[in-house]
Amino acid sequence: MEYLHVIGTFVFGIILGYLFQRARMCFVGGMRDLYLIRDTWLIKGLFGFFAGALIGYIIFSATGLISAFPWFVDKGLAPIPGDPLGASGTLMGHLIVAIVGGFGVGFFSVIQGGCPLRNYVMAAEGNKTAIAYVFGLAVGAVIFHKFVAPLVKAILI
Repeated sequence: MEYLHVIGTFVFGIILGYLFQRARMCFVGGMRDLYLIRDTWLIKGLFGFFAGALIGYIIFSATGLISAFPWFVDKGLAPIPGDPLGASGTLMGHLIVAIVGGFGVGFFSVIQGGCPLRNYVMAAEGNKTAIAYVFGLAVGAVIFHKFVAPLVKAILI
């Protein structure tokens, strides 16, 4: 029973990875196709993803397996789990960090040609460009948490 959550996560990841790979799922591509050529094939995956998350949230909250969500309803914006600004973050700090981080991920995702989900799938398929993107995403996350978030925190405090 000690490793049940590890096994469950592994099995769930294999199933989701298979489904994402077979569906050629890409959130950025879905919005791009909807806007440019009015094709709704990929955007259905985005809607299905949100519907599945909503259904999962309803089931898990009804059974009491998760606590109050979203956390800011009970506790305010700080502390957010995994927050680079920590408990002393302000609303403006959270907004700036979210905008800078979102711009960075979005910019490089558009340059690469797809969202991080699609690039993870393509990296697992052996695409060298996608492997470089996933590596760059990990390095960028470290740089963001070590340098950008503390800089924003220092400016705003």
